[in-house]
Formats: sequence, C-alpha cells, structure tokens
Amino acid sequence: MDITKIRADFPILSREVYGKPLIYFDNGATTQKPRCVVDAIVDEYYSVNANVHRGVHFLSQQATELHEGSRETVRRFINARTSAEVIFTRGTTEAINLLAFSFGEEFMKEGDEVIISTMEHHSNIVPWQLLAARKGISIKVIPMNDRGELLLDEYEKLFSDRTRIVSIAHISNVLGTINPVKEMIATAHAHGVPVLVDGAQSIPHMQVDMQDLDVDFFAFSGHKVYGPTGVGVLYGKEEWLDKLPPYQEEAR
Repeated sequence: MDITKIRADFPILSREVYGKPLIYFDNGATTQKPRCVVDAIVDEYYSVNANVHRGVHFLSQQATELHEGSRETVRRFINARTSAEVIFTRGTTEAINLLAFSFGEEFMKEGDEVIISTMEHHSNIVPWQLLAARKGISIKVIPMNDRGELLLDEYEKLFSDRTRIVSIAHISNVLGTINPVKEMIATAHAHGVPVLVDGAQSIPHMQVDMQDLDVDFFAFSGHKVYGPTGVGVLYGKEEWLDKLPPYQEEAR
C-alpha cells in the first residue's frame, strides 16, 4: 500500500496546520474527498448540467443516464436486489426521518411500539419522538452492559403484539460497538417485525450486503464514505417501498 500515492488523491492533506502537515482523524464525522470525486462534480456542472428526469433534450437525457448509473453503482456496492431499492436522500438523518414519517403514517397508530437502543445517535431517536408526539406511539429501548454491548436477551423481551418496527445502529458513533444486526434482524423477523439499520458508521468500515443481512431498510450518508456532502441513501426492500406513502412533494 503506497500511502504517499493515496495521500496525493486528497489535495487537502497537502495543507499545513500550525506549521505541521495536516493529519485528519475525524472520519467518523465526515471524510475528506478524493480528487476524482471533486473532478466528477465539476465535470457534471461544466459538461452535463441539466434537470434529471425532466426533459427529452440531449443534456437532460445524459444527466438522467449518469444519475441512474450512480444508483446502479450504489446497488452493487450494497448488494441490493434492484436499483429501484435505492432512494437518494440528503443524508442518513433525512433517510431516517423519511422512513419514520412514511412508515408511521401508514403502519402505526396510538399504542404501537418502535424498538430502538440506548446507544442510538439522536438522528435515530428524534424522528421516533416526533412520531410519538404526533401519533401517540411508544418507544422501547434496548439496554446495554458496562462493556457497551446490547443485551440481546432483553431485546427479545421487548417485542409484543404492538411492536411495528425496530430501528438500530449498525455501529455506535460514540462507543464503536459493532452490533450483531444480522442476528437482531432475524429475531425481529421471527416476530414479523421489519428493521431499519442506521449504517452511517458501518458503510465506510466494512462490507455491507443487504441481501445477506436480510434488512428491510438501511440508511447511510455519502459524505462519510468519500462522497459529496448533501447526498445519502435509504435502501428499502421493494415490497416495503411499494407500500409507503410519499414523504414530500416531488422536487421541481
């Protein structure tokens, strides 16, 4: 591995800070962007800029092809069954808000329950609190031990006939705990309950496979995996996406 060559792909690393070469460790918050990503953005604006899915002229068709090509790239990256299961959002936070709102509107009513964990990022807490305030749902929380591990026996006990969805982090952004989400998904499915996984911290650090996990929904951000800020993904099994009502009016 040629570290010098890798660093050369990230122009910002040539900066000096306080008279020293820049060393950047805050990748859990956001990653630096390689030259090829910035070049691709510039090239799109300078060469192909047009509305996607909005025109029949040459540039619009070319922009649409690039847009859908990127959706297919994401599909391969996460091993989704079809590119129709890849929804572009503005990031993990919007993806979770989208799912909580749409799923809550369609499938949850007063007294229904969502299971989250005690180690969730606030982006996977607040949307459910808003749903609780709006519709009167209950939020159940998986506890953890002193080693920062979720108590799976207690998790199993939280399910009831009112449980409608589980929403959990793959990796904790604070503790670094890697949760056994494949096992937790199987447990939820045994109760007939779908699962949303917050993959913001796992997507940069490990291979994720939607079909292997058998997860129903999976959210992550582009800016944590060397992509541009303001782009994210909500993966959803097609059979679930077909049932969800729109989250917002279509952009124009």
